[in-house]
Amino acid sequence: MNARLYRPSDELELVRLAASPMPGWARLKYDYASGYAAAEALKGNSEIVVVEDDDGRIAGCGTRSTTLRYLDGEPQRVGYLSGLRSFSGARHGWGLFRGFRAIAELEKAAPNELTFTTILDDNPEARALLTSGRAGLPKYIPRGRVVTYALGALRGAQPERASFGELKEFYARESPRKQLFPVFGEALPPGLSIDDFFVVRRAGRIAAAGAVWNHGDRRRIVVDGYDWRLRFVRPVLNAAFAISGSPRLPSPGCEFACSYLAYALAENDSPGLFAELLDAARQICRGQNLVLSLHADDRLARVAKKPGGWRYGSEFMTVGFDGRSRSFGGAPYMEAGAL
Repeated sequence: MNARLYRPSDELELVRLAASPMPGWARLKYDYASGYAAAEALKGNSEIVVVEDDDGRIAGCGTRSTTLRYLDGEPQRVGYLSGLRSFSGARHGWGLFRGFRAIAELEKAAPNELTFTTILDDNPEARALLTSGRAGLPKYIPRGRVVTYALGALRGAQPERASFGELKEFYARESPRKQLFPVFGEALPPGLSIDDFFVVRRAGRIAAAGAVWNHGDRRRIVVDGYDWRLRFVRPVLNAAFAISGSPRLPSPGCEFACSYLAYALAENDSPGLFAELLDAARQICRGQNLVLSLHADDRLARVAKKPGGWRYGSEFMTVGFDGRSRSFGGAPYMEAGAL
């Protein structure tokens, strides 16, 4: 087994690898229509590590992404480990350790102040392996849970917009208190522009702001299938969802069309302001469903629960290399479109 950095010639095999469904009551898979590297760029400055066998065939991969985020009130380099994938038959052995050794070398060359990851609740095998403490693996430390919500679109008036200068002033004032909030003013991620931002005002002043981020063809979510219970009750559930305004369960093989709530911030984490921001996002999500993620300890999580919809859980963990593990207080901000 050998680990190396991504090459453009890897695209076909990596796209095929990404199409493997993830476990859960709904088996979801990614369609990277614009290419694997283009999709991983949604997460930040991404370095893709590829593991190949002795014959040069790709066995697996993983991504180390770096963004500038606030940590204890200061802009810091924050890393995110994701995209740990392997073909069936290559999930045990030296490939995993060679891959992590390569990621550790990247970390040593350009260290991040903090590195984190998320592991789906429906993937206990991955959690057991990564937290096993086996030699060659970094240290994974549980830091609570993340809940991802999928909410239906709403009809309504278009929300207010703001200039770049207004947005920059608002985010400079409010972002530093929110752990892991992205630094506004840096290059926006692919597919997101200033025109996608909207605001809630109080007395003419921005009190909350956010954006609706659509990935386009870079990364689409496709439903591969459902567990046996949902296969039978899906038509009944969809009839109820149509009345309640919750997202419908697509037929197997169809896309779950969605946009993501991004850069969502309300003054002092006001639940009332966040509720207005959330409703505004559902009104402009381009006829699609709206997806957002919140740490379970975030006081705003109860606001996202109220509209109904779907939800699924994952575990938030920090990752320590060479015995280093940065701790921090407060609930971290989660950018669903960059996970």
